[in-house]
Amino acid sequence: MEIMERLQKVRKSGLTFAVEGGSQRLRDAINKNVTEEDLLNTCRIAFEGGWNSVKLYYMLGLPTETDEDIIGIAEMANQVLHCWRTYAKNKNRGVKITVSTSCFIPKPHSPFQWEAQISIEEYLRRVNLLRSSIVARNVTYNWHDAETSLIEAVLSKGDRRVADAIEEVWRQGGRLDAWTDYFSFERWMRAFEKCGVDPAFYANREIPPDSVLPWDHIDVGVRKEHLLHEREMCYRSELSPDCRKQCSACGAARLLKGGRCDG
Repeated sequence: MEIMERLQKVRKSGLTFAVEGGSQRLRDAINKNVTEEDLLNTCRIAFEGGWNSVKLYYMLGLPTETDEDIIGIAEMANQVLHCWRTYAKNKNRGVKITVSTSCFIPKPHSPFQWEAQISIEEYLRRVNLLRSSIVARNVTYNWHDAETSLIEAVLSKGDRRVADAIEEVWRQGGRLDAWTDYFSFERWMRAFEKCGVDPAFYANREIPPDSVLPWDHIDVGVRKEHLLHEREMCYRSELSPDCRKQCSACGAARLLKGGRCDG
């Protein structure tokens, strides 16, 4: 509220909310402590303050996600639209609600480092499900490119064998691939094939918890046992306590000089 009040004195640009999941159950599973009530209350304040542009950001393919969760994204967008119709001060300007999704990418040193990324085909199925569920004209839907997300997952979970493929992409002219105009999915796939790298092995395979991971030799302070515990809590849709209020003994405190964690 304080930030929005200060922004009012300068200009009213769009506001972006990283909601991540389409249901409270899913947001609890990923430990995203944001409720629908929180979002709608913040939108009400924004609309009452004169804003008319809201962006809602989500990820598709999160662990435990169901089709009901995806449809919930469209339903939440409708709730935001209803909120604008109820509380907006100047309805003559109209409203712009943008829903954006990207494909979930499992990351090392996180509770989801063992998870599989959904396939390109499955991601597009979920995109089409959400697109068909959004019917309000005031709601625009944008989705992140599935092919880029696959490459990101391979680079995220890959081992030293992927290094050869990265060099091969560079030798084939790959530069600034984070930019859409420069990215070539075909170039990456040619490099993977030439170097004997199977993208699905890294991106779309669930890793057994007892496996030795390519990044296990890197110590970021958080114990693997803690990450596994957090992963189990995800599948029970249980929230973890706020570290600022209750230490969960992850192990990171030992990295601080004189740090201690009483758990």
